[in-house]
Amino acid sequence: MTNNVWKYKRLFEISPGVISWMVLITPSILSVYAPKVLAVLLLFYVTFWLIRTGFMSYRLIWGYRMYKRETQMNWLEFLKEKFTEDEWRGLYHLIIVPTYKEDLEILTSSIESVINSNYPMDRVIYLLATEERDRERAEYISSELRKIYGQKIYLFESIMHPKDIPGEIIGKGPNITYAAKQIESKIFELGLQADKVLVTTMDSDNRMDKEYLPCLSYKYLSDPDPKHKSFQPIPMFFNNIWDVPMLTRLIAMGSSFWQLIVSTRPSRLRNFSAHAQSLEALREVDYWSTQTIVEDGHQFWRSYYKFNGNHYVVPLFTPIYQDAVLAGNIKDTIIEQYLQKKRWSWGVSDIAYVMENTIKNKKIPWFDKWANALILWESHISWSTASIVMATSAWLPLLINTDFKNTVMAYNFPIVYKYILTIAWIGMIITLIVSTMLVPPRKGKKPVMRIIMDWVLTPLVLPLSNIFFSSLPALHSQTRLLLGKYLEYRVTVKSTKRSNI
Repeated sequence: MTNNVWKYKRLFEISPGVISWMVLITPSILSVYAPKVLAVLLLFYVTFWLIRTGFMSYRLIWGYRMYKRETQMNWLEFLKEKFTEDEWRGLYHLIIVPTYKEDLEILTSSIESVINSNYPMDRVIYLLATEERDRERAEYISSELRKIYGQKIYLFESIMHPKDIPGEIIGKGPNITYAAKQIESKIFELGLQADKVLVTTMDSDNRMDKEYLPCLSYKYLSDPDPKHKSFQPIPMFFNNIWDVPMLTRLIAMGSSFWQLIVSTRPSRLRNFSAHAQSLEALREVDYWSTQTIVEDGHQFWRSYYKFNGNHYVVPLFTPIYQDAVLAGNIKDTIIEQYLQKKRWSWGVSDIAYVMENTIKNKKIPWFDKWANALILWESHISWSTASIVMATSAWLPLLINTDFKNTVMAYNFPIVYKYILTIAWIGMIITLIVSTMLVPPRKGKKPVMRIIMDWVLTPLVLPLSNIFFSSLPALHSQTRLLLGKYLEYRVTVKSTKRSNI
């Protein structure tokens, strides 16, 4: 690894966007010159996604069952049964919560979720990471939280990140990195060891499940090599799930479902949003990146290459509850949702970093490093193209090529294509069933009419939302990266309307 800019960096920033646009443009070209080839390719493509949907549906059910199992367990009792008191009480939790222009009410719900955990608070350090750019509000919130909660936990600290530090972007990564480095000396003054401090970073709207801390402790202490692990809880966008429009609720549930699915495949699991890692490991990788707006997913790759491939993500099926996107009105909510997805998909910028280190690092087994790199490529290309291709390409040969319309294949192709997509709807039904069981009640009961409307409208809304709030934001990010227009960090608007708290 080197501080110099890799000479092939721009090549791998350009490549994802070029490939995605080629995937989207190729069906139109084949419709004119080789419609039969396109028809065959589309049948193979849709069949591939049909099979993939089947596996994803199975893993969604599996993930849901694991979620129900782990959230109903008393993990503190498991800790006490398996480990001595010195072992489990020797472990401390540092919880870093960055904030920028969030209301006191938002942060209050966050720290209260920590205090209400099924875990002794004399083993918890709460670190509020504020920004000098928001000094007045930051000082007020820090003072209020310290006044109310300072005596309820082992240690409450507030650290302000200075603005305009050379070499840093504006974003979450520089904030939490600065805060962690500043509190490090305090931790050692207290006599704590780096391998006995587990660091969780979570956003200001996040609320941890009451079993998160004991579950994390149990899995950390049970692991034979915890230094080389990150621990990933399930993000559940449930804080305000019944306050948001149906479209936003559908997108939020889809994000949670994807994390449930991928959590059943630890080899493909990456850091996303709230996650945990030991202070020992964080010190060796120099905490988080101060150069990217997607520090969560990027943290996996930094650790993976720093430890020469000896780094893995351990799934936790105990969730961290988060806010679904909700702004002042439907129009603003839709805009915020699109911008959030665009920021998430900026993880495509990791490809250049991954390719550089995959090529340069000779200590990682060849198959392992290239398999991980290809998984990253495939996920971003599919993210930006799959929904668009399946929704638009089937009718292109019939619309563009008049000669193809009169062939036997032209007659049979739409019928076969329709049947394949119809079978794929079984996956949507499974999603709706799991959604109905998973979504929390509102004020003691689930709103039956809203659930019925979700069932009726989802088959119509889902294909469109997949295009406009998944593929297009991802394609937008890839195109910006292709053109060298780097995305800047912005905080998603957070509403104080949260009826599920």
